[in-house]
Amino acid sequence: MVLQFYRKKLMQNWKRRCKVFIVAISIGLMISESNADMKLENFDDLFVGHPSEIEDNLSMLLSQAQALENRSIYLQILSQIALAQAMQKEFTEAHRTLDKAEASLTSEYELARVRILLERGRVFHQSGNIDEALPLFKRSYKLSEEHKFDFHTVNAAHMVAIVEESVDEKIKWNKKAIDLAQKTQDKKAYTWLGALYNNLAQSYIEAKQYSEAHSAFEKCKKYAEEKGDMIVVRGAKWGIARSLRSLELLDNALEMQLALLEEYETIAKKGELPIELIVVGRGMIYEELTEIHLANVKKFSVLAYQDLSQDPWFVKLEPKRLEKMKQLGIHTG
Repeated sequence: MVLQFYRKKLMQNWKRRCKVFIVAISIGLMISESNADMKLENFDDLFVGHPSEIEDNLSMLLSQAQALENRSIYLQILSQIALAQAMQKEFTEAHRTLDKAEASLTSEYELARVRILLERGRVFHQSGNIDEALPLFKRSYKLSEEHKFDFHTVNAAHMVAIVEESVDEKIKWNKKAIDLAQKTQDKKAYTWLGALYNNLAQSYIEAKQYSEAHSAFEKCKKYAEEKGDMIVVRGAKWGIARSLRSLELLDNALEMQLALLEEYETIAKKGELPIELIVVGRGMIYEELTEIHLANVKKFSVLAYQDLSQDPWFVKLEPKRLEKMKQLGIHTG
């Protein structure tokens, strides 16, 4: 759940940083075809805000895109409308939109095909049909890789990593995505790195590979700091402290989580974030503080029992206290 929530918030924040593309249609306004193409090529910038608004804004472009001889942009826009519909849980309508786009596909529209496959997978994924989603993500990845659509290749790989059941496969696909995002000449693909490092770190946590998780969270933090993305920075700090707890560096983990809690309290007082983000972020810190203190309870109760059980008088006079330490050492954490 942590992975799924944080990935969504991370990608929402990344989309907010995109420049909002505004379409104005005025009666009598003459727009040259080259200018129209230029605007249409930026249609992805409209994927920001509430899903219903995204659907409406993208739909406004359809007639203009459909008039072009090259239908690739038109088909790609349909794929994003379908995603917006899926985000509103309109899964049947989303599939109809993708069916409409798919019916117009030809061999010259491979980028559109890549995106239609990917969004069909996302519609299945969001409706809980993982078995249908995974092969579509893999087909999108393979086709995108063949045509060197690096941004979309990374996108598909990151979705494969999310839906794979095996943690080893999750790690493998996250690493594939990171490797491509690092070496590609496509600057847009590079913007995936923050999310990818976070997802990789969460997979390492799941695999109980805590040193590797710590390293991946550190990379996520470094990337986010370079971009000035403080939401991601705070998420990475939480992850670093989470890794430290499992590495049994409890004092370090406690210090980090308390400092992060203080950050959230300051942000809450200043009203710098929506309350929905504050309560979840702060709640996850409280959860980790609970885990840290439980780990300390277990650690010290075991030590207490080891020492006190060696004293005959304590064993004789304080059996309940001794038993309490024993049970805390067994059942805590």
